[in-house]
Amino acid sequence: MSSRLSYLARRPALAIIAPPTIALGTAMLAQHGFGLAPCELCVWQRWPYVAAAALAVPALLLPRAAVFWLLLAAVALAVSAGFGVFHAGVEQGFWKGLESCSAISTPDSLDALKAQVLGAQPARCDQIPFAFLGLSIAGWNAVFGTLSSLLMLALAANRIRSR
Repeated sequence: MSSRLSYLARRPALAIIAPPTIALGTAMLAQHGFGLAPCELCVWQRWPYVAAAALAVPALLLPRAAVFWLLLAAVALAVSAGFGVFHAGVEQGFWKGLESCSAISTPDSLDALKAQVLGAQPARCDQIPFAFLGLSIAGWNAVFGTLSSLLMLALAANRIRSR
């Protein structure tokens, strides 16, 4: 194992907190720095990162159970990657997304119609607001979440082998 991975394997809390910090920081920069409003599926992709980041606390306080925290973080990161795959598929038209963000909903009252007309329209899940190297933000989240999850699994395996 490279010295960098070895360094992270000895510091599970640091390994666990790094990917969510990068992902959530990038999402906040895109939203607040570049005005890319998140759709509902974008927000769904953020929650597993929050859960993974929270796992850094017990990993720091209970380092003897590091393998457990790394495995839980791997699951959380994989869930975000799964949401990213689903969202990218909605953007590409491979499958239908959530009704709440893929189409304008039909209001059921005059007040709801007024709120819809006067309010800001939510971001749509079936449109790609930004792409880089042919992948949307959701696609990049799928890649990043998958690689981060695999990293957590590799670090857990390394800790098990070194026992």
